[in-house]
Amino acid sequence: FAVERLQTLMYILWKLFQKNKIPNIPIFMDSPMGTNVLQLFSRFSKWHKLSGADISAMSHHVNILESYKETWETIDDKRSKIIIAGSGMVTGGRVLTYLQQLIDDASTTVLMVGFQAEGTRGRQLLDGAHEIKFFGKYYPVKAKIRHLESLSAHADQAELMHWMSDIINVPEKVYLLHGEPPALDALRVKIKDVYRWNVTIPKLFDVETIII
Repeated sequence: FAVERLQTLMYILWKLFQKNKIPNIPIFMDSPMGTNVLQLFSRFSKWHKLSGADISAMSHHVNILESYKETWETIDDKRSKIIIAGSGMVTGGRVLTYLQQLIDDASTTVLMVGFQAEGTRGRQLLDGAHEIKFFGKYYPVKAKIRHLESLSAHADQAELMHWMSDIINVPEKVYLLHGEPPALDALRVKIKDVYRWNVTIPKLFDVETIII
């Protein structure tokens, strides 16, 4: 989430403000890793399409937090505001502190950006959980939960198949590890049918012997 997608959100919000699509309310970005990556955007301009002027303008439009003290100051700020905080699936990071304090407020909107995997707090919220656990305690979910899927950074099946088409040396065995069971099995069948590769989906505690 902190690499590229967070910066994309900053850029989108800045452009929306420029076009008078959203009001001029404070925007806070609270992600130490995201801040580090933003600095890389400035240093390595050839790696992306944003101009130096764009990076500077959107960075000045957003309040970039640098300390945990500022996290609490932002929570205590009673103004309407937008907070961009990792992690994207609510598994860790600064977002836990924000939600712990704001998830039980009906005026809060939680916008989930991208795919939410099974077993994550993000998925629980999308599935309509009435309470959520942070730091050993359960909190009632009164906030509005929304989902923006179009910014997901995960490749779909077609994109993965296209990527594999450039592999010259046929792998002896392919392991599918990341994804939900139905999607994993569908991809396994597709790879086997199209490329005739040996594909397996390991189970927990399976042991594989690799001979080098």
